[in-house]
Amino acid sequence: MDKYEEGDLEESLHSSPYWIRGSMLGKGGFGSVYMARMVKEPSPLYGTTLVRGFHPIMAVKTSRLAKGEELENEKKFIEYFDDCPYIIKCFGHDTTLNIIDGGEEVFYNVFLEYAVGGTLFDFILNSPLYNESKQVKQFLQQILKGVDYIHEKGFVHCDLKPENVLLVKEIREENFFFMARISDFGLAKMVDDSTTRVRGTKAYLAPECRGENRIQGQFSDIWAIGVMVLFMLTKDLKWNKNLYYCISNEAIDFILKCTNLNPSKRPSAKILLNHPFITNM
Repeated sequence: MDKYEEGDLEESLHSSPYWIRGSMLGKGGFGSVYMARMVKEPSPLYGTTLVRGFHPIMAVKTSRLAKGEELENEKKFIEYFDDCPYIIKCFGHDTTLNIIDGGEEVFYNVFLEYAVGGTLFDFILNSPLYNESKQVKQFLQQILKGVDYIHEKGFVHCDLKPENVLLVKEIREENFFFMARISDFGLAKMVDDSTTRVRGTKAYLAPECRGENRIQGQFSDIWAIGVMVLFMLTKDLKWNKNLYYCISNEAIDFILKCTNLNPSKRPSAKILLNHPFITNM
């Protein structure tokens, strides 16, 4: 798909051509993400539109149709969480026919809102070390609200990390700001799903996900949040005792509570929203 010529209208199997694929934004386990521009309202060929509204600029996540099941499942999760402002928005999907290396291939595409602010990972790399600013705490508060919503609905994200948090531009009363929204639900599962194997990014996996009797629950998401905060403040995934001299006692307490070795003693996302590290902005 990297060889796709930028600027041509995509050949939709459901509508007359209506969108253009732009440059690649990133690549993940379940597909590649591109910029996309909608040039006109889709004209459904079979009476059913697959896209909600007109969106001049979007992100599109794409995978080969033969491997599109995971991406389709991710789309279902995002749409299920549609009324939560702390989770990325999905605008619909499309199936397209593309010419790759002289042959035809069918691709499944999911349209998402474009995060002009990039990822939280990008923000961290461009921030000063030991940054406990109001902006950092606001992003963390928004992440916690999103995780609380996911958990209240009975799901586990399974892959929380800065790369999977997008910064979306919001405008209110002629002022703009960035809001953190959780994305990448390709590994998400129901909380009572005991048959799905442990998955996620190794550096953010809790100890119970690695042991002999591997389990992965909502408490495992909380561990990942603790590691995420450690990285937000230190740009490092490893804990060291010198941090007691570099970051606040509130930040240390927050991280240690999230990364308690006993999963049952980790606070919920809802409780963490009232932690002094969050409330003292």
